[in-house]
Amino acid sequence: MTQDSRQVLIELLFLSLYMDDHLSLAEDEVLNEALESLGWDSPQPREKFIFKAFASARDAITSLDKTRGFFDTRTAVIKKDGSEAESITWLSKVLAADGLTSTEKYFLAQLEQRLYPAS
Repeated sequence: MTQDSRQVLIELLFLSLYMDDHLSLAEDEVLNEALESLGWDSPQPREKFIFKAFASARDAITSLDKTRGFFDTRTAVIKKDGSEAESITWLSKVLAADGLTSTEKYFLAQLEQRLYPAS
């Protein structure tokens, strides 16, 4: 996974947490596992990026148009880098850690449609 894919995956992970306005201890644990597993390869400290990523996700959730644009730009990077499977795996793991709500299922379905469009 490239650094660009890591960064947009982290942003999508944060957006997913805002989608249902609920962060459980189980989700937090798997999110931290994902962050550690993904690694980091940037001169910018990961913590500094994380603050920006949370702000971007928080802004993206303010309107449907912003959310769609956020999805589209981030999934384009993941597709370009060929990181679809790893990305969907981590997002599914984090969201399913405490059971999937209908909002989380919708989020994953939208993500899958963008990462694996029907031909």
